[in-house]
Amino acid sequence: MTRTFVALAVSLGTAAPLFAGPTSGFEYTAPTTPAAPDFGALVLRLVLMTVVLVGLCVLVLGLARRANRPAGGTGDGGGRVKHEGTLALDRVCAVHMLTVDGQTVAVTTDATGLRSMVVLAEPFDAALNAATEPDVETEPAPPAPVAPAVPKWSPNDVHQLLQRLVSRTDGPVQGAGLR
Repeated sequence: MTRTFVALAVSLGTAAPLFAGPTSGFEYTAPTTPAAPDFGALVLRLVLMTVVLVGLCVLVLGLARRANRPAGGTGDGGGRVKHEGTLALDRVCAVHMLTVDGQTVAVTTDATGLRSMVVLAEPFDAALNAATEPDVETEPAPPAPVAPAVPKWSPNDVHQLLQRLVSRTDGPVQGAGLR
């Protein structure tokens, strides 16, 4: 078997120049080395493309803001909901004060989102001004109810009461013994 491989290798080695010939086109010639890139042109192209990209971002941002602006706005948003202020309670909780069609609304938020919305009563200033006007006559408020008097128990009265509870005829009350 090895003789067969050796004979095949020798015959191919001797017959190869007959098949290839001198003009077969299999001669290798190395390509020419390309010119080195111009560093200045590369940096200029990078800077120009960056400026164009940032310009496009600014243009898109401006168009998006203009599209979200209400029509006929007076500069305050022109809407029915106005944000009056925010009180941050901690990192995630806050109370927001809104005015909606003249009504004041308190909105609370936390990490999960909206927690509650409460419509507040009319401002206290109007009620205070109405109360302090001298020409308005008001009825005097009825007196506050008096709380019932707390009974005065002496230590002897408490001891007698506990003795009666312990020595009841229908059986002692659970846990009413003296300690």
